[in-house]
Amino acid sequence: MKSCLLLVILPFMTLTSSVQGHSVESNVVPDVDQPFHTLEEQSHAAWDPFKNFFRKVLTEDKSDLQVIVKEVLSLMEYSVCEEGEAIQECDPEKDWLLGCECKSEFSSLGSRCSRVPCELVQYFKDDGPRIMRDFLAAKNFEEMFKVFMEPVERIWRILCECRSVINAATNCAPHYDGQIFSRFGLNRAEFEKIVELLDWELVNEAVHGYLGAICGVHKGEDCLSVFNTWQVLGGTFLDNTFNGEDVCLSRLRAEDEVKAILESQVYKEGITMKSYIEGMIETTMVMEEKIICDADCAPAMQESYYFSCCLKRAGEALSSEDMKKKWVKLIQNGWSLVYPGDAPDLSGAVDRFMSMFRPAEFCGERTDVYKKFNDQCDQLIVTA
Repeated sequence: MKSCLLLVILPFMTLTSSVQGHSVESNVVPDVDQPFHTLEEQSHAAWDPFKNFFRKVLTEDKSDLQVIVKEVLSLMEYSVCEEGEAIQECDPEKDWLLGCECKSEFSSLGSRCSRVPCELVQYFKDDGPRIMRDFLAAKNFEEMFKVFMEPVERIWRILCECRSVINAATNCAPHYDGQIFSRFGLNRAEFEKIVELLDWELVNEAVHGYLGAICGVHKGEDCLSVFNTWQVLGGTFLDNTFNGEDVCLSRLRAEDEVKAILESQVYKEGITMKSYIEGMIETTMVMEEKIICDADCAPAMQESYYFSCCLKRAGEALSSEDMKKKWVKLIQNGWSLVYPGDAPDLSGAVDRFMSMFRPAEFCGERTDVYKKFNDQCDQLIVTA
């Protein structure tokens, strides 16, 4: 399955940033004659923005943050971290980061959740250098994913505990009156364009739906720990592929399907964006069918990628009819941010893409291992 459930909507947004004749995701020219070399280049290119950012903010020896970055973080910490128990009235100078509107929203969340902005700034300030250094030092995708998932899981846990933060953020974002743009010379016009365009109620509902799918304990398992492990296995899958290991947990056994994906990434003159995206989704799903449903490897895939009732619950929740409608609406709502013109109807592409999150139905009669696992989850009773 796709290794980034967190970014389940991202493929539909990034597909629109294509350059004719180039890979949509990374601008690496697809070479069908060397499919796995191209796939490896694309996979590395997808992480290059993170690596470049980390190199910019770290010192040359990567031992610490650049002085200017530490100074900015200290200013941010002073702005969002209250001294003492009582939350003070808004001071536009001190509260330059959140602004008065957002401070008011977060202040109403109670003593624990109102501190989330402070907690995030302090976490990045204290743990950021180590995480970025380890990420840059990672020798393979598995190590890279493992490092990356540490802060992701930390953020997940904060949001799962304080879901009201999502309400505060979506309520105040359209009315942001802080000074971050003026202090850092950023373009507020672009922000205003996003604010005006986005349906913040829809964003709120989609994020809450996502958190509802991944948070908490289910059937005796801590689901966030499960998802951490699951994401890291995506890195193992890539490493096996690029190291030439022809095993079940590798795309080498789907070479023809990978070639078809690369061919579909090349934008052909005259094709509509709807057809272009649907074509890429379809070739990707054909590859996923080969990877997930092949009878010889389905047992190994189930044990590695569908090993927890948390994954079953999340897959069913995120691919529910209600959530699929939200994904489609999000794409339509944000389309003009990444591509000119009206958004095409991608409900069919979304439906096809999300089908793989229910592998028992996705594979049908080709294998019964996922159905058997679903039955085990349904029958499992956990007592306190």
